[in-house]
Amino acid sequence: MRMCTPIRGLLMALAVMFGTAMAFAPIPRITWEHREVHLVQFHEPDIYNYSALLLSEDK
Repeated sequence: MRMCTPIRGLLMALAVMFGTAMAFAPIPRITWEHREVHLVQFHEPDIYNYSALLLSEDK
């Protein structure tokens, strides 16, 4: 039983440190304003699946 005490203490210390690190971690944003990012909008005629543009050799 004496072997469990150091391991338990180590696990508890790691849990406290991990919890503290998570408390100060930045919170990811799930929304953004259109003016906050510089996106380029484009449209190709007769293209409805834009991943097909990645396969196109002439673009």
